[in-house]
Amino acid sequence: MSAIGASEWLWLPHVHWGVFIATYLFLGGVAGGSYLTSTWASFMKSLMDADNWLGRLLLARTDDPEHRFACAETSRWGSVIALIAIGVGSIALLSHLGAPLRALTFAWNFTNYGSWMVIGTWMIITFSLIAVLETLWLHFGRDLRGKSGLSLFPRKILGWIDGVMPWRTERGIVWLLDRLADITRLPNRVWGAFRIFGAVVAVLVVVYTAMLLSDIAAVPVWSRTYLPFIFLMSGVSTGISAALLGTVMSGGALTRVNHRFCLTDDAIIIVELVAIGALLSFLSGSANLGAQATLSELLGTYQLAFIGGVLILGTGLPVVISLTVTMLHQFTDFDETPFGRKVLTGGYATKYVLVLVGGYLLRYVVLLAAVKTPLAVPGL
Repeated sequence: MSAIGASEWLWLPHVHWGVFIATYLFLGGVAGGSYLTSTWASFMKSLMDADNWLGRLLLARTDDPEHRFACAETSRWGSVIALIAIGVGSIALLSHLGAPLRALTFAWNFTNYGSWMVIGTWMIITFSLIAVLETLWLHFGRDLRGKSGLSLFPRKILGWIDGVMPWRTERGIVWLLDRLADITRLPNRVWGAFRIFGAVVAVLVVVYTAMLLSDIAAVPVWSRTYLPFIFLMSGVSTGISAALLGTVMSGGALTRVNHRFCLTDDAIIIVELVAIGALLSFLSGSANLGAQATLSELLGTYQLAFIGGVLILGTGLPVVISLTVTMLHQFTDFDETPFGRKVLTGGYATKYVLVLVGGYLLRYVVLLAAVKTPLAVPGL
């Protein structure tokens, strides 16, 4: 490809990161977003327990048992999804390495503390420890014995294991974790501060992947101006969707908790779409050949995944479904019949599933459609 002057452009072979890296980027966002959702749901539940003016302002009613149940379910679902997502995502990341076990030596081999790879590794380790503790405290303890809710499936699974083991005893795995949770659980105010710290780490886990990609300045689509913000919005959105999908399955689809989170998710998706539009405008207005080639890939080779998957199925359609379901739920009597409740519940569930699909496809196309800026080699 010729350029102005006595130079030629040299296009270097581009080795794409595969599905495993896209999966890790997606699950990292889900993990951080789910933890943020869990923290916010726990805050709402604490407002209900306090029954103060702020709780009545944000929640309208603080004495609704269904609302209280949905808060607890959302908080527990968010914590356990955060733990599962960061665990599976880390496995996906390690599987990409030639010698995965060498990653265990990061504490003394990763010494470049200005690198986002090193920062991200420490963030993953820190966040994983926070997610383990939060899941332990929310799913185990004396007060949770006999409680119901699908989010308590870790207790049920471990209880089943206790029941089928040859050494069956009342002091099995669940008893041990209940004791551990009661002993280590922090006082409420300290726990609140711990959650705020965890929320900060969660945001860093979501953002650092984009910061890591944007260190490679030769790829225009990985612009530090746009990509970290897009990944942050997408991570929070997919985290809300993952946690609230659990709440919907638990029977909390028609509660105010789900309604408020769903509308918050809609607002975040709209902001995300504006940011994606700004990135596309940047690519189209750039004279950089890599930017133009990337735009051609997004609108050509990856048109189905990007336009159909990300822009329509993963962001636009979920907002339309959400607003339609909200109008039916809030301003009609549609939910007063069994059929109506099933339709509304299915609508919320569909919305959250589509957001998760769109979040994954966003990472996928950002990786595979990226084109490096060619090198200018004089006299080639």
